[in-house]
Amino acid sequence: MLVTPSRLHAVRYKLFLDEYLWERSYPHRALVAFSGTVSDNGMSFTESGMNGVSESQTAATFRRPEYRFLVVAEKFQTGFDQPLLHTMYVDKKLGGVHAVQALSRLNRVYSDKNETIVLDFANEADEIQKAFEPYYERTLLSEGTDPNLLYDLERRLKGFRVFDDADLEAFARIYFRPNARHDQFYAALAPTVQRVLDLPKEEQFDFRGLLTDYVRLYAFLAQILTFADAGLEKLYVFARLLRRYLPVDRDQLPVEIRQNIDMESYRIQQMFAGKIKLERGQREVEPIAAGTTHLLPPELLEPLSQIIRALNQRFGTDFTEDDKVFIRELEDRLGIDQALVLSVRANTPENARLTFDHVVSDRLQDMVDTNFKFYKRVTDDPQFAKFFLDWLFERFRKNAESP
Repeated sequence: MLVTPSRLHAVRYKLFLDEYLWERSYPHRALVAFSGTVSDNGMSFTESGMNGVSESQTAATFRRPEYRFLVVAEKFQTGFDQPLLHTMYVDKKLGGVHAVQALSRLNRVYSDKNETIVLDFANEADEIQKAFEPYYERTLLSEGTDPNLLYDLERRLKGFRVFDDADLEAFARIYFRPNARHDQFYAALAPTVQRVLDLPKEEQFDFRGLLTDYVRLYAFLAQILTFADAGLEKLYVFARLLRRYLPVDRDQLPVEIRQNIDMESYRIQQMFAGKIKLERGQREVEPIAAGTTHLLPPELLEPLSQIIRALNQRFGTDFTEDDKVFIRELEDRLGIDQALVLSVRANTPENARLTFDHVVSDRLQDMVDTNFKFYKRVTDDPQFAKFFLDWLFERFRKNAESP
């Protein structure tokens, strides 16, 4: 991977590499990754035009054996999981979390890959050391979180006898298959869902709680550890989707509501007693204009009211002002996630969005008891989810970037 300082540099590096490889008749080829259109010497260049494939296929094309070089400008420096990456050429100033994220693209295990190489032409060694030290010296993972807890949770979950290894394998074959559909996931999980429903109420609650514990712990550990046991990954994707299909106990109000409403503090108190005196006489009133409605103009509505109205108009939903509480709570939870805030500040919008969508998915899962109707619409309707998450990301990005 060649990390360049700008999109123009990426274009020129790609052109040079293509010419160099062609002149020497090497069998290798290069790809480039950048956003938008770049003009150079009267010519326009795009990622898809230079690669000969669509932007969405760049990462997949890089897996082909003839492609040995990937030139990037702000893309694929975070969230790009390619174990074959071995060498990185850095021609760009890096610092802080951005340096850690970019260089960590090489930290993926692969057969016969015993070392990695970084050739840095733009940064000093002490600058890179300073960027990595907070994450190396201050991590509490070895003291606070034991990876073996995953196996303990796996054993306890299997103890309910609602799924076995055969169920996991069958689901994994569908989940990791290209172009798998959501309805196929549901069909594969349906027998397990039914077996959970057959459990006593207390065991259902306990099972769902352990399922949530496993998903959260695996998602946390997977960010900094590479697991050799593929079964843990299979159980993770299985558990993550299974939670969505398990019914939610509605015997109690959600915690957020019970914490914010104290019914015992309400009382009935008489504020006025007497007659309302009206003066007699002749008055004029304006006639009622037929066919008029009086709605607050969209530009005068607060942002949460605007998105509620937009969702209802576009998707035919019937969300009300009460649903603003759910969206506000979601934004509050995202706002206190400092790692997410730093990710948005340090990365391009395209790269930051990948992390943002993953975090939002986890927060929505945590809040499923608060507003199941809204949660289900986001998870079941891709167009609804895209419209809502686009709006949510733009608001979050503006808040994160403001001083």
